[in-house]
Amino acid sequence: MEVYEFYNNKWGVLSNWLFGKSGLLKQSTYKQLTQRNHLILLRKGGNGRKALVEFDSMRSDIKKSVLELAGDPYTIGKKYTFLECIEKDEKAEKFFNEYLLENGQSLPENRKKEYTCNASLLNTISKIINQTLMRRRVLGGSQKKMWENIAEIVKNLDKNKWPHSLPENYRRLRERLKVYQTHGYQILIHKNYCHTHSQKLTENSKLWLLAKWSNQVQRTVCISQLHQEYNLYALSEGLKTVEEKTIYNFIYDEEIMPLWYGHKFGELKYKEKYNYQQKTKLPTLRDSLWYSDGTKLNFFYLTEEGKMETISVYEVMDAYSEVLLGYHISKEENYQAQYSAYRMAIQFSGHKPYQIGFDNQGGHKKLETENFLNKIAHLSIKTEPYNGKSKTIENAFYRLQNQHLARYWFFTGQNIQAKKEISKANMEFILANKSNLPSLTEIKEIYKKIREEWNLSPHPFSGKSRLQTYLDSENEKAPKIEMWDMVNFFWVERKQPVKWSSFGFSFKEKKVTYDYFVYREDGMPDLDFHEKAVNQSFFVKYDPEDMSMIYLYQKDPQGQLRFVREAVLKTEIHRGKQEQEQFEAEWIKKVKKENKNKRIQRRNEMDEILKSFNMDAESYGLIKPNLKGLENSKIGRKSKKVMHEDVGSWQKKESLQTVEDIRELY
Repeated sequence: MEVYEFYNNKWGVLSNWLFGKSGLLKQSTYKQLTQRNHLILLRKGGNGRKALVEFDSMRSDIKKSVLELAGDPYTIGKKYTFLECIEKDEKAEKFFNEYLLENGQSLPENRKKEYTCNASLLNTISKIINQTLMRRRVLGGSQKKMWENIAEIVKNLDKNKWPHSLPENYRRLRERLKVYQTHGYQILIHKNYCHTHSQKLTENSKLWLLAKWSNQVQRTVCISQLHQEYNLYALSEGLKTVEEKTIYNFIYDEEIMPLWYGHKFGELKYKEKYNYQQKTKLPTLRDSLWYSDGTKLNFFYLTEEGKMETISVYEVMDAYSEVLLGYHISKEENYQAQYSAYRMAIQFSGHKPYQIGFDNQGGHKKLETENFLNKIAHLSIKTEPYNGKSKTIENAFYRLQNQHLARYWFFTGQNIQAKKEISKANMEFILANKSNLPSLTEIKEIYKKIREEWNLSPHPFSGKSRLQTYLDSENEKAPKIEMWDMVNFFWVERKQPVKWSSFGFSFKEKKVTYDYFVYREDGMPDLDFHEKAVNQSFFVKYDPEDMSMIYLYQKDPQGQLRFVREAVLKTEIHRGKQEQEQFEAEWIKKVKKENKNKRIQRRNEMDEILKSFNMDAESYGLIKPNLKGLENSKIGRKSKKVMHEDVGSWQKKESLQTVEDIRELY
């Protein structure tokens, strides 16, 4: 208190206030008055003490001015002195914290504070009354005046600091203190608290109310309706009617609510409100955990038929950095969308994730059946269904939509639960500009750009871009992807083998014929392999998104695939000289030369074998034919003057024969 202070059982006024802040006296006047005893000092100043002038002995004109400026010390002082005397009752606090009601429940927190405050204030009143000096200082006067002053002080206490519920009437307050002093803390708890309103409800009535409130077919929409229907039921059953508050207190009792909450609002709402939710930490390394999920790509587009449509997108995201790794846009979330998104993610990352989290929707069952998910990750775990809070990717989708997609005028809006108007579509504007909606191709380009913006935007925790956050991290348990991994993860195996022919290797996929051949490192056909492969059957693995190369396999006796060679699309050249380029002409010459050399090599090898056993043509006195197109005559062979018919002439003659010619010949 800046003006008054209680000293030696008397109220005093601070001297420096009288000739300082108040402006009532000059310091010289103050000194004269104290010297003449017109102002009597209760306490001299010095050594840190402040001088005090006795309030009651002041000259009447000065006292009047002090009262006008600072108020009556006897009124003001009572409240402040009372507050100084209040001490929190720790025993009362413990009692009410541990107290259990008849129904086994604890007191609500606000009641605990209220009853502890009541006990503390009653203790203070008792202390002041029992101490004569304190009573005179704070209360003064007769017994009635004393209790009136106490009631006035208690009434005007700040309820935010002292949330009590003591009576304002001084007589009732006095009675409350007597009862409290006799019976202790127990008496401060309202005898009907927490169970009064339900006393009028029988056990059968409570069950009826629960059933009626939880009825999912003939629904009860509010407590007022339930109140009316219950009273009709009560009259028909000979029971007492009740007030609406009675039913409200029963239905919304903390112990009763979990019984009906799921039936009233759905089990997912019950789960969200009452199930225990784990507190988890996000990964601290890239590729530690990938999430994948499908959602609506929140854009309208115009089809070729002029219809306004939407489309879906399937995304794979790194949980640590929030980088969007791979995606696929399609009409629905299916096997192909998931397969393509994971493929892009693996190619983008270059590493195998330690764990992937996915729901069990769309084509995931097919991915699991083919063991695809277990191939690309050390662990593949289904996320708990209908539990969006557990998946970082759903929160990321929300922010992607809110921060990036919502900027475009053809934005469809977020899901139906979105409350902000900015999160909803402006359908008036969209429908007015339907003809100007982008095409699906344009939507795909826009979304590609948005994904890049997202990955280059600051990460919410690292401060760096999401992409840089991802690239700066290393994970020893996320191995680098090799070529064989890509084959194992993403290449498809044809169920039926294909036979190698003189033309090479050919098969159809989705009504398109693909021709392959095996080439050497120098780019020339591998004729050694070709000779051995003709008429052999091979199993094939290929990449559906890149048919330029395939792997050839054969099965061992145990039925296991054994890798043989890789083959690539067969080199195609122009047949006509007019369209041939120089490298094509050179290619033709090289291949022809290798074909000739291979023919000569194979003929000579076999000739040597025959000759070693005297089984060649010359051993029988006959002549070997020349390699047509390669040889005119053989060196060292004896020529005989006989008519030789060229095989080419014979073939030509044969091709011109008619049916009648053949009949005449034979």
